Amino acid sequence: MAENKQKPSDDWSFPPDLAAILGPILATMAVLYVTCAISWARAFGDTYLFRFALLLGAVGSALLFLARLPLYRRGCLFTLGPRSLSGWHRKLYYVAYALIIPSVVLLGLLLLNLK
Repeated sequence: MAENKQKPSDDWSFPPDLAAILGPILATMAVLYVTCAISWARAFGDTYLFRFALLLGAVGSALLFLARLPLYRRGCLFTLGPRSLSGWHRKLYYVAYALIIPSVVLLGLLLLNLK
């Protein structure tokens, strides 16, 4: 006898109450880490943070190119947003921007710190 087994749902989401508790704590830790790293880089002339920001941007740009590759093959070069993407290309699109945005912010902070 075949039973109707239901597949587990793929609609998993992060609990909002846990996000409200952990979000500010993690954001504060990230800001403190970046602030300390920038002051360390300025005090000792360390270029690790600059290279790290460039690496984040390069990996993010490569992932963005891979995510948008189906659109390029269709000839849609100037579309905005991931609306036209499907499946894992859309997820790759979001991961790419999750790497590009911190890279730009970090490079901007390093630039402001040099002046």
